Amino acid sequence: MTRRSRARSISTAAAATIIVIIIIIGVVAGYYAYHSHKAKTTTTATTTSPGKPAATTTTTTSPAASTTSAPAATTTTTTTTTKPTTTTTTFAGPKALVIETSKAVVVVGPKGAKVPKLPSGKPIIAVVYQVNKTATKPVSQLLGFSSVDPAFYRNYSLDALIIAARKATDPFVREQLYEAIYKISNYEVPILWLGQYKLVRVEWSWLHGRYYHPVLAERYDLLWEDPSAPTVSLGIRNYENNATTYVIADIGWPDTFDPAADYETFGWAIWHNIGDTLVTYWKTDTTTVKPDLAVAWVHDKSGTTWYFVIRGGVKAYDPWHKKTYDITAVDVLFSIWRISRLGLDPSWMITQFVDVNASKVLTEDEFNKILSSGNLIAEYEGKLVKPKSLSELLSFFGYNGPTAGVVMLKLKQPYGAILSILADPFASVIPMKYAFEYAKGLGLAKYQEALKASDYGKNPAAWAKFIGTGEQEPTHLLLHKYPVGTGPYYVAEYQRNSYIVLHYNPYYWNRSLWNVAPYGHNGVPSHKIVIYLINNDANARIQILKRGAADTGVVPLTRIKDVNGTVYPKTNYKIRAYTGGITPDIVFIVLNCMKPPFNNVYVRQALMYAIPFQQIARDVYSGFLARLYGVLPSTFPGHNDNIVIKYTFNLAKAQELIKKSGINPSKYTIEIWYNTGNSQREKIASYLQTIWGQLGFKVTVRALDWPTLLDKTEKGDFYVYIIGWAPDYLDPDDYAGPLLYGGTQFSLLKYIETTNPAQVTSLFTSG
Repeated sequence: MTRRSRARSISTAAAATIIVIIIIIGVVAGYYAYHSHKAKTTTTATTTSPGKPAATTTTTTSPAASTTSAPAATTTTTTTTTKPTTTTTTFAGPKALVIETSKAVVVVGPKGAKVPKLPSGKPIIAVVYQVNKTATKPVSQLLGFSSVDPAFYRNYSLDALIIAARKATDPFVREQLYEAIYKISNYEVPILWLGQYKLVRVEWSWLHGRYYHPVLAERYDLLWEDPSAPTVSLGIRNYENNATTYVIADIGWPDTFDPAADYETFGWAIWHNIGDTLVTYWKTDTTTVKPDLAVAWVHDKSGTTWYFVIRGGVKAYDPWHKKTYDITAVDVLFSIWRISRLGLDPSWMITQFVDVNASKVLTEDEFNKILSSGNLIAEYEGKLVKPKSLSELLSFFGYNGPTAGVVMLKLKQPYGAILSILADPFASVIPMKYAFEYAKGLGLAKYQEALKASDYGKNPAAWAKFIGTGEQEPTHLLLHKYPVGTGPYYVAEYQRNSYIVLHYNPYYWNRSLWNVAPYGHNGVPSHKIVIYLINNDANARIQILKRGAADTGVVPLTRIKDVNGTVYPKTNYKIRAYTGGITPDIVFIVLNCMKPPFNNVYVRQALMYAIPFQQIARDVYSGFLARLYGVLPSTFPGHNDNIVIKYTFNLAKAQELIKKSGINPSKYTIEIWYNTGNSQREKIASYLQTIWGQLGFKVTVRALDWPTLLDKTEKGDFYVYIIGWAPDYLDPDDYAGPLLYGGTQFSLLKYIETTNPAQVTSLFTSG
């Protein structure tokens, strides 16, 4: 899934799933100023790029359906002898691109572009830009889902809209910009949008407490079982499934155990259980972040400087060397700084919004002096205060325990979803001392040197002397295999592609929670052990589940009927299947737009018409898949199916577009990839192999294990693959940015909202 998804979500269905999503979007949008119908101008010079994590005939005559005065889309291809084809899509002609949305007219183009006559009666949102060609790297040099979208597709005007929407502070402007983005994603289809998942889960009836959050996995210490639940051998060592062991029959394998590098659902689920972040969400709540390692926080009036008071008495447990580490504000800042420094998959969520080198660690006394001005704002559970002392701030958050310093995070611009980002498991805190002590080439002496060089966190840029970048960086290689965290569980052992075992953490700072039934007793959780039982064969997983060796598991939707109602022998326990509303999780097909013929928009549209959507929804997902026509799921601002092409399965239309594209499909071999064990994606690939073959292409299908698929596709080493996406945080930017942004850097990016066409012309003339 936000993250790339290896499988569709198997989680509890909250009855009000859709309402919950609407609420959080409303809360995030509420951060911004109210809409005003006077001209507004924002200028932005961008130097950083975001990036990436787990599936009736309409004419196509313009870059977006119902687009006014828009030139036709064209694709420009540059080929070198040493690198794959790089594609840059722009809109031909001297005119700016004009996109009519539901409530506005969006105009976007480079400085100097000619503005055509604009329709009257709607507000105009104009975006002008200049590309910084020196700072903009070739698409072939970027990483999918990290510094460029997974399709390696670049469209300057689309990139400008994405950055403008990210910077906009007016909910009306944001929504209309995202409608324009949605419309372009529908017409250009560098990604073939399949659908949006509905919620399904299967479990034995002895299991209780299941819940659903659209971003965070369940905490396994918040689930429990009937004491009379049966005991069943797993066939692995002496492990058994019983009332104190939670077993999940699963597929795939985590991409990595390093939280700063992991960007997929499996790894995030593990780190939500073995780690802690600054803030978190409690169970199904999507509207109010709760204290985790931060016990209180404030921000300045501009929303660009945030202070987090760190919880005292927290220990990280190292099971590999049987020792603990005390966690302080230095560890917190180091963990966030390191995400940015490594530059791996999830790093964009830090690098895009946080200036880590301008952030720092403060003592409580230093922070108390800053608070005394009364200029900082604390907001929590719908209340707002301006505390003038640390004690007043802690009282506001209801905390009276020890503290371990303060972290100041400096944002590059106000961003309403920053707390949601900091609640994501990739931002889990690791002990800096552990990273240095056991990483190759570092050691405790360099740890002390790094502390002093940074003035104990006041100058984090000094850490760059010790911590490198990329996948071969020593601390990453350490944590990739040997994770250490502060959460309710720890990784006790694992065997790749076979099992992962978590034990409860006796040093967990919040173990008093386990004194309360049903979560635990005498400081021990109801689930002492959690086991992921990995088996990529659906039949084998079903048998594991049916014999009671697992409490829940990944079951193909077409096989739900085979397990639902299964009764455990000589008991009243049975397997139950629950369904819920539409989730924000989506499934799609990624085309490599660096490689012909996918650099041709008409080929991409043809392939969209050559997808049997209804058959896939019915036969592959048993009806648990809703249609999706663009990058944004339903309920998100910008999703509007009334302004886009409603692609249907239409081979005649597909053949017409292939002919229009000018290519000879028989000259192309397309290999479609999916992750091993995902029977749904396997079936989709099989359907596509048959149907795309009817268009004249030579099509093959191949399964890759999850880490291999992620590694190859992020480097652009693919033709086509099927994958899903689960949100990192509930904002349309978390879809538009990772899935569409082409890595363009701008030396100028300015937008206005007006009703005066002359202002628009002036904007494009003068910049």
